[in-house]
Amino acid sequence: MSVQVTYKKQTLLGIVGLIILFLVIELIANVWWFTQINCEFEKDENFLQMDNDKKRQLCVDLYEIKTSGMELVPNQKTESITINSLGFRGDEFSIDKPDSTYRIFMLGGSTMFGYGATSDKTTIPGYLKEFFYKDYEGYDVEIINSGIQGADSFDELNLVKTKLLSYSPNMIIIYDGWNDLRERNSASTIYNNWNSMCKIGKENGIDVMVVLQPIAGFGDKVLTKQEIEFSKTGKDYENYLLLDSYKEYQEYTKNLEKLDSCKMSINLRGVFDNESVPIYWDQGHVSDEGNNLIAKALQSEITKLLPKKLPESIQSKYNYEDKNLQTGIEIRHLLSNYKTVIMVNSIFSFENVEKNSIENIFDDQKKIIFETQSKIYNGDEISIGIEVLRDDDYETKLLKIKTVNHTTSSNIPNVTYFLKIIKDNEIILSDFFYVKEEIFVLQIETDNLGEMKIFGDRQYEHSAIIADSNQPVKISGPLLENDEKYEFIIELRTMYDTSDWIFSLNDFRTEVIP
Repeated sequence: MSVQVTYKKQTLLGIVGLIILFLVIELIANVWWFTQINCEFEKDENFLQMDNDKKRQLCVDLYEIKTSGMELVPNQKTESITINSLGFRGDEFSIDKPDSTYRIFMLGGSTMFGYGATSDKTTIPGYLKEFFYKDYEGYDVEIINSGIQGADSFDELNLVKTKLLSYSPNMIIIYDGWNDLRERNSASTIYNNWNSMCKIGKENGIDVMVVLQPIAGFGDKVLTKQEIEFSKTGKDYENYLLLDSYKEYQEYTKNLEKLDSCKMSINLRGVFDNESVPIYWDQGHVSDEGNNLIAKALQSEITKLLPKKLPESIQSKYNYEDKNLQTGIEIRHLLSNYKTVIMVNSIFSFENVEKNSIENIFDDQKKIIFETQSKIYNGDEISIGIEVLRDDDYETKLLKIKTVNHTTSSNIPNVTYFLKIIKDNEIILSDFFYVKEEIFVLQIETDNLGEMKIFGDRQYEHSAIIADSNQPVKISGPLLENDEKYEFIIELRTMYDTSDWIFSLNDFRTEVIP
């Protein structure tokens, strides 16, 4: 007996030792990764008054933000950046725009996103949101940051076509210049892209404003020594000096006046001309103060386009402080922020369950099948089918989702889904899922405890939760309650080939009543 006790103690000590070892490895990996980041802010004159740890953290925050192609991965949170459940920087907002809301999307690259801004509130959209909240108290002017790092006018045109229109904007502001110039896009090219976005706006009753942004050395600002260096050494994406494209930028400016489908065009090249203090922290990105000045310049122009009679806001229409929604977002953020695969797999994996053992608890007579509308992609007709299976007490449900190619009469493998589930105009689930097999199995444990929990391993590269039939993703919480109405909105990011990302198969919809 004493020998058996000794063996048990040794086994227990071994397990404890392994856990400690894994934690040490995780700690060392995170410390190493933290030190490898080249932080632009540490010696920049715009950040001299900021604590060194805060400057370093600001850099870490920016490096941690994940993108999927030219879109932000939803549900991310760092100390200074929040990406909401729809993949936009800032607060949550409703997919369906209330009649009482005047909705403005601000579109651009990293300068609009707020690369280097110390918080969501000190981006250009963040400042504008504050200005309108103060000046239009009692009215709901909604400012949404739809900037994305690296976007040029081609990317923005695609986002307008494939994503922004579905949110019913009243106005779209396009903030452009630097990235197109770095891409060596000609003046005629950017003009055509701008005009195309304006035509789309005109056709859909949306006011479109095009804004040419400031660049160090391209206006008449008295530059500091550091800013002079930025203007002289800044390069485009082919490693040519950007100043060599000065004449092309002049043509960008002239084309602003020729836009015939836009509601308004604004040249902000000289917005900093009266400033002598540091503004730029490289050739195009600016400090919080720079964002503030740009927001003030835009506010006066936006005001000219607002309806004379804005509808009064309905204060009680949505409450995005709801604990269920926030808890779900926090849990999904927690699952997505581990750096080392070994810790993700060991902490959040669950025991393998045989496929038959899961499905045997469901009665075939309790199956309900739903299907989205079809879309054409590369000549093939594509739709998504959702099968809901319920157990005897209706608390456990199995979702089986498949993407169908009707042209070839086959199911499609290697699918990355972006799944949003909506109830009463609130998003209760929003995340990416990757399925190698043809069927996406999702096990739901419905309860009213107020917490949404997701159990599954996350693929770090694409930030998608991995699902397969032998190890389905499990979700517990107030989801798929009996006889309640839910809307499923699905976007497909990969099919067949995981390296071939898709951005045109959006807005597959169906109503599901379990």
